[in-house]
Amino acid sequence: MPVIQSTYKSPRLLRNPHLHTILCASFRKPLKIPYIRERLEIPDGDFVDCDWSIRHPKKLVILTHGMEGSSGSKYILHTVALANERGYSALAWNMRGCSGEMNRKLKFYNSGQSEDLAAVVRHALARGFREIYLAGFSLGGNLTLVYLGREGKNVHRSIRAAVAISAPVDLAASEKSIDERRNIIYLKRFLLDFKKKYSEKRKRRGIYIDIKNYNREIKSLALLDRKYTAPWNGFADEKIYYAKSSALPVLKNIQIPFLLLNPKDDTFLAETCYPTALAASSKKFFLETPATGGHCAMLSDHRFNGSYMEGRIMDFFSGNHEPK
Repeated sequence: MPVIQSTYKSPRLLRNPHLHTILCASFRKPLKIPYIRERLEIPDGDFVDCDWSIRHPKKLVILTHGMEGSSGSKYILHTVALANERGYSALAWNMRGCSGEMNRKLKFYNSGQSEDLAAVVRHALARGFREIYLAGFSLGGNLTLVYLGREGKNVHRSIRAAVAISAPVDLAASEKSIDERRNIIYLKRFLLDFKKKYSEKRKRRGIYIDIKNYNREIKSLALLDRKYTAPWNGFADEKIYYAKSSALPVLKNIQIPFLLLNPKDDTFLAETCYPTALAASSKKFFLETPATGGHCAMLSDHRFNGSYMEGRIMDFFSGNHEPK
């Protein structure tokens, strides 16, 4: 499909992408969803925590959060609420170490760890859901597309459609974007969060992790991935991790309708995260690139309440592939 002409426009006072992203994360209302938590044991002896909001016995939206997010992230909560309002059940799963309880293994979550999402999907199928839709945000958007690309023609017939929002589908290029000076506030927050989690893993799980010189040595995501993420997941270095975990090379393998909704002003994304030529030659790939929207924001008004992205996700799942 050709690139979709987006109908989204940021409110006038939110056209600066940093202001849009930060205000959305800081001031958007955190909805109260009465989740039912279930611990899912996964094949390697670790676990992920799944938060359910049940409305329909057969129709389910599975949501995958972004880096250092959780089922309690505001974009997740608002999407769950809209899915429920439209008659879908929702499952917001927490990646390893993101549910409030540290995971058991040294292995942590990462951008290409599709086997965990595969376990969640299998679990949903075992519970009887027969219409399954996947939505992922940021890192979780890349992960969702990696999962579908790896499944290819073997994707289960119950998985009907997918949407990825603000997804860094080219990890190497996007890592360079995040490390730019304009993104320093986000980078520092990510690095601090990871240090806290590594410290907790040492303390609560008794796993040795060398963080003695963390503040002096780890100045970028690339350095963090080189020292921790890559070796913990069996990659020789961060470059191989990025190459093997990026969705971009496997987008052509996806066999269900999917939407990549990446705002052009998202400062986390590199130019290669807008694969227009690939979308133009595909019958399954819908690419929407509004001029503004920030990172996982796309607010509808200045009240920090509604967001274009949740409505777009649910419209796409209902078969309305073009924006209203």
